[in-house]
Amino acid sequence: MLKPTKYENLNKNPLVIGSFILRKLKVKPYNLEDLYQTIKKEEGLNLDQFFNCISFLWLADAIELNKYQVKIITKSDSK
Repeated sequence: MLKPTKYENLNKNPLVIGSFILRKLKVKPYNLEDLYQTIKKEEGLNLDQFFNCISFLWLADAIELNKYQVKIITKSDSK
């Protein structure tokens, strides 16, 4: 479960990083590698944190993965 504690750095929490990822995906779809490099450069997270965030967003039906392309799911895309 993604439950923040008072000792955790909230800037590295998957819920917070997920919001940064969604903000990027609102502008345009990204290749998975390009998205990782962009978020890594801006937020300084590692690959495990990135995939935890991507998994969380996918499970929450916020993003869609097609091969290596990641895009945000809009209301018109939802079923």
